[in-house]
Amino acid sequence: MPDRRLPAAFAALLILVVAGCGGPSPGGQSTSGASGAPPTNAPQPPEGVPASTRPIPLPVKGQAYNNPQPRDNIRDGGTLTLPIAEIGPNFNGFSVDGSSGYLYDILSWVSPTLWYFGITGGVRPNPDYILSSELISESPETVKYTLNPKAKWNDGTPIDWTAFDVTWRTQRGDDPRYNPASTDGFRSIASVAKGEKDNEVIITFKEPYYPHETVFSTPAIEHPKNIDPELYKTGWVNNLHPELLAGPFTVESLTEEQVVLKRNPNWWGATPKLDKVVFRRMEDVAIVNAFQNGEVDSTTVDGSHSTADLFQQIRGMKDVQIRAGFSTATSVYELGQDSVLFKDAAARKAFVLATDRHLIVKIRYQGMDWQEDAPGSVLLFPWQDGYRDNLADLHYSPEQAKRVLDEAGWTMGDDGYRHKDGKLAEITYVTFGDLPVYAAMARAQQKMAKDIGIKMNIDVRKSSDFSKTLHDGTFDVLSMSWQSYTPFGYTNACQLLCSDSDSNYSRVGSKHIDELLKGVTTFSDLGKAFDAANEAELAAFHLYGMLPIFNGPSHYVVKKGLANFGPAGFLTLSPTDVGWQK
Repeated sequence: MPDRRLPAAFAALLILVVAGCGGPSPGGQSTSGASGAPPTNAPQPPEGVPASTRPIPLPVKGQAYNNPQPRDNIRDGGTLTLPIAEIGPNFNGFSVDGSSGYLYDILSWVSPTLWYFGITGGVRPNPDYILSSELISESPETVKYTLNPKAKWNDGTPIDWTAFDVTWRTQRGDDPRYNPASTDGFRSIASVAKGEKDNEVIITFKEPYYPHETVFSTPAIEHPKNIDPELYKTGWVNNLHPELLAGPFTVESLTEEQVVLKRNPNWWGATPKLDKVVFRRMEDVAIVNAFQNGEVDSTTVDGSHSTADLFQQIRGMKDVQIRAGFSTATSVYELGQDSVLFKDAAARKAFVLATDRHLIVKIRYQGMDWQEDAPGSVLLFPWQDGYRDNLADLHYSPEQAKRVLDEAGWTMGDDGYRHKDGKLAEITYVTFGDLPVYAAMARAQQKMAKDIGIKMNIDVRKSSDFSKTLHDGTFDVLSMSWQSYTPFGYTNACQLLCSDSDSNYSRVGSKHIDELLKGVTTFSDLGKAFDAANEAELAAFHLYGMLPIFNGPSHYVVKKGLANFGPAGFLTLSPTDVGWQK
């Protein structure tokens, strides 16, 4: 799907993304860290810095911090063990019931990746699957993909034009037997047809859609058997179906607590450097201890107590590197409209105005020297071209929030909370995981709500309940994050914000704004696309269904020598090249 955005809980953004970041103060003195650490005001080396380094150098736009190494400098063999907050239960990444960043972290090793994206932009086909891609007509927009004839699904079925046809049919949104997480791009296609050969795919659009490379993207294509509605909706529950996948790795074993991947004997491309990849499900509080004990090979800096203490824990570890990059995720509040209070758009607006996002960032990154402006977009990042603050008139203003509630008829009672027509202004805030920092953020938000007369109850749920909560809609305010995997995040405008999108978890929207959101991808000119995206997002944000909270940095803490693994913007690397440096 077009850079399909994948959601994750605040407390564990995918597996290893979002932790703290520090940096030298302008004009600060240069000091050398222990263990050969570079001066703190020196550029961060691509392999990261020793765990003892403080403050951690800030990342530079356009740079990768994943210890980039050529294949001939990586050992053959070895295992990579990673923590993950959620395993399943639905493993169909094309269904809204299975769509999550946690699942994609697994699927990226075992399913097709058709396109390689650059750190900040650019795209090229992955030759393991697509030998060439060409625009053969502009009116109507028509593209031709020539597929690698060696490519096969694990059951031996050739990966040909039929995979693209089935994916289009299940994802375009006009068949109620399927529940796609996003129809972006697919609903713009008029036909998918075979070329002169089975490995030639002709895709004709009924309306312009740019860039076309993002349509079959994340995840990419389905096995033809997934056209069966029963298999699509329920057949992937507690079953990863390795025979219907195709990638450098395949599934060796699957339980609720662990997924073990091994080299795929049917893989036609370069042999993976790693023998195995293991995902172990664990709560956030256990991850740092597991890393210290050598049970996992990478972790974030989050843990069971204060961030400063956790930095200190990691600081004493030898042969450990911290790799700091820019996050490609946005943490948000989804404001559901099912509660008595939030059925009133004015109440949602007041909640937005009462939210001090700078305070939340200060709490979230305490001890990390990280500062950022409150984000004004969920479609583009502040370090990207085209970014605008589409919430400029909705920054923190509790006095304005009180006026909005007054005008909407929510009057203050003797109990310190507002009431209207005998109903209490009460909402439930849902967060996930057991990190104290997230509890502190929730309490801060609770006080902000109380300051304007809203009673906010805090409901802390297990990280493993994240997807169920999303799809059941059992929340008034949900803290979560949206992860982007390509530089073209604006193409997801409708997935995230359209009123009829199953991924719009607030269910707030309008038909007029839907049209604006759907028009974003009709422009081939990037500048015009940015303008359209900002206009549509500005209008959508002023329905008060979603509030971006922070972007944050992305810190990977890894065992020294782990190669081609770490924050690198939107860079796509083949799983075959991940491994342990010689």
